[in-house]
Amino acid sequence: MKIPWVIPNFQQKDIEAMKNVLDTGWLSMGPWVEKFENKVTSFLRIKHGIAVNSGTSALDVALKCINLKKSEEVIIPALTYVATANAVVYNQGVPVFVDIDDTLNINPKLIEEKITEKTKAIMNIDFGGNVSEYTALMHICKKHDILLIIDGAQSFGSRYHQDMCCTHGTVNTTSFHAAKILTTVEGGMVLTKDKDLYHKAQMIRNQGQSDRYIHPVLGNNYRMMDINAAMGCSQMDRFEETLLHRKELVKYYKEHLRNVQYPEELAHTENSYFLFAILLNNRDKLLAHLTKNGIETRVNYPLPINKQKIYYNNEIYPKTTAVSQRILSLPLYHGLTRDQQDYVIKKVNEFTKG
Repeated sequence: MKIPWVIPNFQQKDIEAMKNVLDTGWLSMGPWVEKFENKVTSFLRIKHGIAVNSGTSALDVALKCINLKKSEEVIIPALTYVATANAVVYNQGVPVFVDIDDTLNINPKLIEEKITEKTKAIMNIDFGGNVSEYTALMHICKKHDILLIIDGAQSFGSRYHQDMCCTHGTVNTTSFHAAKILTTVEGGMVLTKDKDLYHKAQMIRNQGQSDRYIHPVLGNNYRMMDINAAMGCSQMDRFEETLLHRKELVKYYKEHLRNVQYPEELAHTENSYFLFAILLNNRDKLLAHLTKNGIETRVNYPLPINKQKIYYNNEIYPKTTAVSQRILSLPLYHGLTRDQQDYVIKKVNEFTKG
């Protein structure tokens, strides 16, 4: 049996929505982008959304919105995808790494010692959809008069108490990459409650344009196309159902897997489970065992970000280092069948002697 790590959740309704756009003859940014923005902001209960062509573009727009200047510092978790740090460097800022806690998210207790007179913001990511301690993060930002930016690439659909993730920052972003729970094949969104930042983000997305051929700020071509937005609209119509099904798949895994550990989940939070991550010793041997048996997995991530060549430093982040040696993400997607899940469980338990 061959089981991929992920299969995008495409359904016939998505294809029909995209075909409808093709039939109009208008493929670039247009009415479907606005419809998608409205669906997302309504779901998240946030005022403004600016759809862009990738999650990375969304991060770049967010940092340009806050006027990140050369050599200003942005605090990020040491366990994150490289795009989080890259966005800071693209804007001539300096990423400052902080170790994680048992949630695999940034440890709030370690942040203040990294704050300097150059600190502009904390840019947080909810690892795999598992929710961070936002009360603590917002308290630190207020105390030190710095901004909170959310890289919500992995947490669309997660909740902190009654609030949706991707809403806690001055500027927030998310991603709709093909591997994400909701996909537009490629795409992202900038989200904010601030009207001025909303208008600025709109301009940056479209070559800095305020009116046709009037460009008061430096921008880029970060526009989402209507054909991508139409797919997003179709997927938004069933997104609550998609999240519920995903949680049922995770529940079944946890009921039947043996002798593995999981990231800690905070009380009063809901994990969207972009990743289903397990933690165990001999991770590489399990990965080889599953690969041999046709099961695709992911290591998120094999190196602390400061051990990547472009960000190398000699600091030690003990928790991140330990997790990078123990973490493995198992297959999780909408079309995963019970037989496939049972096969994954069987092969994991064979290895762990469960």
